[in-house]
Amino acid sequence: MLTLSATPIGNLRDITWRALEALAGCAVCLCEDVRVGKRLLFLLKQQEWATPLRSAQEKRFLPFHSHNQEAFLRQTPPNFFTDQEVVFISDAGMPCVSDPGAKLVAFAQEHNLPYEILPGASACVGAYSASGFESAGFNFVGFLPPKARDRCALLANLKGQAGVFVFYESPQRLLDTLADLSALFSHSHLFAIKEVSKLHEQRFKGPVLEVATQLRALQHSKALHGEWVLVLQNQEEAEPSLSYTQIAQMSLPPKIKAKLLAQLTNTAPKALYTQTLEG
Repeated sequence: MLTLSATPIGNLRDITWRALEALAGCAVCLCEDVRVGKRLLFLLKQQEWATPLRSAQEKRFLPFHSHNQEAFLRQTPPNFFTDQEVVFISDAGMPCVSDPGAKLVAFAQEHNLPYEILPGASACVGAYSASGFESAGFNFVGFLPPKARDRCALLANLKGQAGVFVFYESPQRLLDTLADLSALFSHSHLFAIKEVSKLHEQRFKGPVLEVATQLRALQHSKALHGEWVLVLQNQEEAEPSLSYTQIAQMSLPPKIKAKLLAQLTNTAPKALYTQTLEG
């Protein structure tokens, strides 16, 4: 049977008993990174409390990640998952949450194969719980686009949407993202947490501008190193806007109207200019 299991995101003791049993009993361990998977099992076996692993059977470690998953599944017969116990683990945290795993689940569903999900640690849930923001729920955005233009476009689309948003960010792009958040969400509050559940976990909370200033002051130290989760409590109001129909019905010079409509539809102004004249 196929099992997808969460793994610790920092503290080894966050592994669940069910995950230990699954890892001990599987014949094949699919890993986002085989080196990380082998290292995890090595460290767990050193723990006195990880008793299921003391009698763990020999297993094969196979790579399964975003670059090879489609080829792997094309070449793998369904009985690979029914004739033996197969466990998939990502590098840390919950499979399918900004990590591979969804295609495995879809493969199992498509071929009517039994599968099981073993829950556990997740950085986004841990960060949201640690934020102290009260909300009926939160929107998990995952990793923001690396390019500034794409990142700003995504964040701009969130402006005016009430609620809490959770982002993952790397230390290399953290300050750039904070600058974007400062420009777009200056009236909102932010909770930034580094290395959730790890030894050097750190937390920052306050108005977006204040948190950005605090972290910018640390840019020449090692304090920004590590994995970050940003929890934004959006308090921005939606900016007034006009619809396509409203602009089309306005008495404007054709060239100006065409440019405005082109911005809304992401099309060439020339084509809309012709339509404007015909209208």
